[in-house]
Amino acid sequence: MSEQTPHDRLFTFEQDSAYHSPVKMRYRVGTVLFAVVWAVFCRFSPKPLNWLRLMVLRLFGAKISGRPFVASSCRIRMPWNLELEHRVALAYESEIYNLSKVVIRARTTIAQQAYVCAGGHDVTKEALPLQLGPIEIGADAFIFARAFIAPGVHIGEGAVIGAGSVVVRDMPPWTICAGNPCKPIKPRVFPRGPHAPSPTDDETSASGS
Repeated sequence: MSEQTPHDRLFTFEQDSAYHSPVKMRYRVGTVLFAVVWAVFCRFSPKPLNWLRLMVLRLFGAKISGRPFVASSCRIRMPWNLELEHRVALAYESEIYNLSKVVIRARTTIAQQAYVCAGGHDVTKEALPLQLGPIEIGADAFIFARAFIAPGVHIGEGAVIGAGSVVVRDMPPWTICAGNPCKPIKPRVFPRGPHAPSPTDDETSASGS
């Protein structure tokens, strides 16, 4: 894990007031255009049309490797700030509020209604300046339903975040974590041994699953 904390990773914009957004016009227009295209072509698309949803994300600048799955009702704010690796799953009604960069590594699952939030406000200042913090979620992690990941947080490889947890600091690899605020609880151990690797596609096919 990085020696930095989520707070160290935050960038705060200078704002004259809470009513003057620092977000550049081209990003605002891009956000609206993407929302319209997603609503028309992807929002009600069936599960087998995952390829279409990935194509739209790529057209709007998302960096995608392998074959991740993005549910039709997943909400993504700025696709050009999103990086998805092979076998990532963004479940139904999950939300990626990626005003800053969000990287989700291979085979990670973001479950229903989980909220990955890379942007917020500094409420200690009258102008409520926008704060952005990049989020990275390591490979083989599992973020359970309705968990909240705060700006700047890094989730370690293989970590599990319990349902409804509020994650405001980095979580260690291969650890089951839960709570508000989220805290490490115990190591994540597989029957085959600690940190057992996920089966490859070939192994899955051979098992008939």
